[in-house]
Formats: sequence, structure tokens, C-alpha cells
Amino acid sequence: MFRDYTDDTCNGGKPVGSIEQAGKDLVAAAYAADRDGVCRVTHPFPGGVLDDAMVAKTREILAERGITPQNAKVVVGEHSGSHVMVQLTDGTQNEAHTLSVDGLRVGDDGFTVGLPTELYPEVPDNSVAPSTATVTAP
Repeated sequence: MFRDYTDDTCNGGKPVGSIEQAGKDLVAAAYAADRDGVCRVTHPFPGGVLDDAMVAKTREILAERGITPQNAKVVVGEHSGSHVMVQLTDGTQNEAHTLSVDGLRVGDDGFTVGLPTELYPEVPDNSVAPSTATVTAP
């Protein structure tokens, strides 16, 4: 019986074997405008569906930083539980050529990465208590 990874990967498939592979595959798929390829290595996000515009914007952000499939390097940072700090770079030490993304370890099954945070839709802040809302009388 195969495990269902619906809550772990964008496409419900098994995550890739390393965080480095996930990062490099994300870059390659974004440049190829391959939504399925991007979906294969990314984790799902609340209330969202990966679309072609998000893939195109990912490529644009990578290109702005000089990160290409040919020069992409994945720098793995601190681990905290299943979360991994990940930076995609162009192979230089120049911070302007770095993109931070979230990485996730999916048990012993593999890894996923997130898209650049600016691509995720904003989740409405429902933390404001109704009693603090301003009501204007007619």
C-alpha cells in the first residue's frame, strides 16, 4: 500500500530524497515553466492552489537574484523539528543573490521546499476580537 502525501507535497506525490534536490528541482522547474515539476517539490499552502502565474513569478524572483538552473546552489541551515532553513543562491556569497525558502522534512520519506514567501496569498487576520472592531452608526 502506498502512502498518501496529499498534506505533504503540492501534488500528493512522494517527496524528493534531499533538500538539495528539492531546491535545485524547484529552480529547474520554475525556469522550464513546469507547474507539475514545481508542485512535485513544494509543500501545499493554506487556501491556495499553485498556478502558472506563481511559477512565472518564482522564475522572475530567481532571475532577479541571478539564480539559474546552471548555477543554483542550495545552502541548508538550521533544523527545527521538521522545518529546515534553506537558501537558494547563485553560488556566490552575495546576499543580493540569495533567496530564502522554507524547507520541510517529511518524516523519513524526503523533503519539500516552499515558494518565495511573497507569492503566498495573504491569509486574513481573524485575530481581531469583534468587541474591538469600530462600528460607525448611520
